[in-house]
Amino acid sequence: MEKKVVISTDKLTKRFGHFTAVNEITFQVFEGEIFGFLGANGAGKTTAMRMLCGLSIPTSGNASIAGFDVYKQTEKIKRNIGYMSQKFSLYEDLTVLENVRFFGGIYGMSNQQIKSKSEELISVLGLEKEAKKLVKSLPLGWKQKLAFSVAIFTSRKLFFLMSQQVELTRLHAASFGI
Repeated sequence: MEKKVVISTDKLTKRFGHFTAVNEITFQVFEGEIFGFLGANGAGKTTAMRMLCGLSIPTSGNASIAGFDVYKQTEKIKRNIGYMSQKFSLYEDLTVLENVRFFGGIYGMSNQQIKSKSEELISVLGLEKEAKKLVKSLPLGWKQKLAFSVAIFTSRKLFFLMSQQVELTRLHAASFGI
């Protein structure tokens, strides 16, 4: 069985004036694969991720994410991917449950889906006693677990994880050079 391409780039480039942040990267990621960018600070990893997530328009080249064009279909990309930054995407002044419900709403889930999925997620994570606590009161490990769970609980086709420390069993690396 042939695997489906979920990310495809061809000479994807991002320039800021005379500075080239991402220089003609070309690669494919297939369904079921784990893919990572490795490189020094300033090598263009975050800029590349921003383009792939539909948050920044490339200067040149081509790319499709989950079948959507990075130039013309950025909103569809955003609706079909999950994303977690290394700084987490939780709101510290909301409770655990409020964060889960908020992100469910952002991802377009119905009120009924939000209610049932929220209860299920809180239970699976074992956070029933913490559900009404502010996120800022949680230990770091629980915040990480919650942020990751919130990012994937909407069943996105593709998931982007930004982290400075990556431990993956299968890693494909794209090298960045300027």
